[in-house]
Amino acid sequence: MALMWKMKGTCDLQNSPVFTLALCFAVMTSALPYAAQAREAGNTAPDSEYYFDASLFKGSDINQEALAKLSQPDAVLLGDYRLDVYVNQQFLGKFSVIVKAYAGRDVPCLSKALVQTIGFKNNRSDITKNESCLFVADIEPQARARLSISNFRMDIIVPQSLLNIKPRGWINPDEYDTGTNIGFANYLANYYHVSYSGTNVRNQDSAWLSLNGGINFGTWQYRQTGSATWSQQQQASWQTIRGHVQRPLPAITSEFRAGQLITNGDFFSGLSYTGINLSSSQAMLPDTMQGYAPVIRGIANTNAKISVRQNGNEIYQITVPPGAFKISDLTPTSNSGDLQVEVTETDGAVKKFIVPFSAMPESIRPGVSRYNLALGKTRDMNKKAQFGDFIYQRGLTNAFTANSGVRFSEGYISSVLGGVYASQLGAIGSDITYSHASMLGGETLLGWMSHISWSKTFATSGTTVSLASYRYSTTGYRDLSGILGLHYDSLSVANWLQYASEQRKRFDVTMSQNMDNLGNVFVTAAIQDYRNGRSRDTQYQVGYGKNVGRGISLSLAVNRQQVGNFGTGGSRETAISATLSLPLFPESARRASLSTSYNHSNTGGSQYQTSVSGALNEQSSATYSVSAAHDQQQHQKTLNGSLQDRLPKVTVGINGSTGKNYWQVSGNAQGVAALHAGGLTLGPYLGETFGLVEAKGAEGAELFSSSQSRIDSSGYALIPSMTPYRFNNVSLDPTGMKEDVEILDSQKRVVPVAGAVSKVIFRTKTGTAMLMNVSTPQGKNLPMGTPVYDENGGSVGITGQGGQLYVRAERESGYFTVTWSDSSRCRIPYSLTDAQRKMPLVTMTVRCEI
Repeated sequence: MALMWKMKGTCDLQNSPVFTLALCFAVMTSALPYAAQAREAGNTAPDSEYYFDASLFKGSDINQEALAKLSQPDAVLLGDYRLDVYVNQQFLGKFSVIVKAYAGRDVPCLSKALVQTIGFKNNRSDITKNESCLFVADIEPQARARLSISNFRMDIIVPQSLLNIKPRGWINPDEYDTGTNIGFANYLANYYHVSYSGTNVRNQDSAWLSLNGGINFGTWQYRQTGSATWSQQQQASWQTIRGHVQRPLPAITSEFRAGQLITNGDFFSGLSYTGINLSSSQAMLPDTMQGYAPVIRGIANTNAKISVRQNGNEIYQITVPPGAFKISDLTPTSNSGDLQVEVTETDGAVKKFIVPFSAMPESIRPGVSRYNLALGKTRDMNKKAQFGDFIYQRGLTNAFTANSGVRFSEGYISSVLGGVYASQLGAIGSDITYSHASMLGGETLLGWMSHISWSKTFATSGTTVSLASYRYSTTGYRDLSGILGLHYDSLSVANWLQYASEQRKRFDVTMSQNMDNLGNVFVTAAIQDYRNGRSRDTQYQVGYGKNVGRGISLSLAVNRQQVGNFGTGGSRETAISATLSLPLFPESARRASLSTSYNHSNTGGSQYQTSVSGALNEQSSATYSVSAAHDQQQHQKTLNGSLQDRLPKVTVGINGSTGKNYWQVSGNAQGVAALHAGGLTLGPYLGETFGLVEAKGAEGAELFSSSQSRIDSSGYALIPSMTPYRFNNVSLDPTGMKEDVEILDSQKRVVPVAGAVSKVIFRTKTGTAMLMNVSTPQGKNLPMGTPVYDENGGSVGITGQGGQLYVRAERESGYFTVTWSDSSRCRIPYSLTDAQRKMPLVTMTVRCEI
């Protein structure tokens, strides 16, 4: 029995354009899920017997050819579509796809760029080298494409073995946005005043201003950080802390910088220098390629489900075809904890095996490498010198990462070689650094330093050794910073060299023990030994923390510290602290918390402090804090208070305190000023990568991702922070806008490069909203889906069912034009009164005029 689909309303197909048919088709296809249910119940004929009842469509000249096409299962009208493309259920991106006739069917035709992005191993594009697009059947016969126009989606299904597999989260570099040209300056200003009474100490006033910003021009970015200070005792002064240019190099997954820089300090001590730096960018890699995770290999006998668990949590699941499989895109939940792999075959058979997993900061995935090259002249040293650094790391296997590096300067060279080994015993990292230095006077210093560290989580007991490390250096070992010396007013160059040579060995450890409902205990310790008679430095801390429930938390800590000295035991201090925190008004949007703490040390006596902090509004943009403290040893009681409000264009705050014989007050402001082609925009403090939103006329609209940011009177707003090399979704909340403005775009998506300022433009429509019931000159309803144009020929919408039309009128009077066939054309006049222009929606009935 044939199945006849019926729809609510009518659909006019007479001489309809493609997008009108597409509109009708989208409505009709909404019934397909019900068709599938009916077919499963045995109540329908096969798909090929579906048909539409032409009598349901209003209009005498129905395009029977188009109707017949729509009657076919999975029918798609010819045309160009912007679709979300998925490959084996993994989102690839949004692409333009052309639907063409091929082998008696209407199928998608893919651009060569899309074919390349999908990554077919057998890319047979040479057979259609002269074509602008390629059909899937010609590229890979075992692949197929499935369209869902109602969801604006295309699925490519292809065996995994026929694809060049890309890591989960991979983004085509063609999607990268280098941003717009802009200049900006983050500012943080603070004014401080303190007054004294009953003493001879003078009142003090001071001010401080920090500026951090730069200029973006094309792919190049300039960054500078500086500060200005002023006080009653000193004149105003300005200091440039750092300035440099930078640009991303996606082609080699790297970043380039030149100017005043600082070395990364991974294997050699950090140095401030003026020069250049070229280094690999981990941010450009997908999340599943960053950090460390082992490659999991195995063999599946059938279409098997692979499940990976770590510390009891399932962190990965995939279905693989029969044969050998490889999983190289894991994203573990922690840096330690073996991986339990479970292979479930379709016949129910289950295989399990364990892959050891422990990681350290230097651990790298197999096959991944990092490098860092720095060349320049040191600064902020007693002696400036030309130098160079080169560091190279590579993940060789699941278990081993190799690390190497060299640092050279005039009369100095040092090299490091080491690696990280991961096993069931944990991650062990070790390296040896050798140095050779030619000193003034002809003396030569030779030496080496060894370093070993260990990290491990014992899942069964809940014990974690975050990092335990041991370092030893011989008498002749020197780092370049020890040779050049730092700017210490209290140390001469000779004394600095002696101080640097005294350090012999150091041991650090950090451990934690999870006791489930009983809380958590942690221990940290550091011990450093010296030569030449200086006593040992020791420091350790034992702490306990517990979340009691309902927002109540408790923490305790004991700290012991000894600083060594020559010929004496040095100074010793023992301190204990306890803190209790509990929520106030937990059911209210204006939440607050009460915290009380006790601190005691054998050198500083006892201190007590109680504070209350919370929000003044439901958005938590305005906050407050009030505290009282008592110092037993100093016999001092103090009261402190602060207020802060995050406004759309600036964050302001005020702080005050009072105690015995003094009172103090300070005010601060924090924000940004950005200058671009559209003018000057003020906003909240910005991160390194941020966005500029343009939505003309949408004043008052908020960003969903940042309620603090609103479109200003010029039509702009700043997005405080965006994630580089990742998809960032941007959308506007129109709640605060005027009623005569409409945002035409619901959401935009952008992938900025690091340091870029992505410009996101939202189209808007300003005018009086009108709902018009329009009839033809003959008194009939306008066909549904008829395009409507303004006086300038711009598209303003299409007609709905029953001849209804929703439009916005920018002027008091005018007309719209509609055309629904070669010979059918008319104008829709309108005229609005002053009262109507103030209404949120005007309804009217209009007859179209020829």
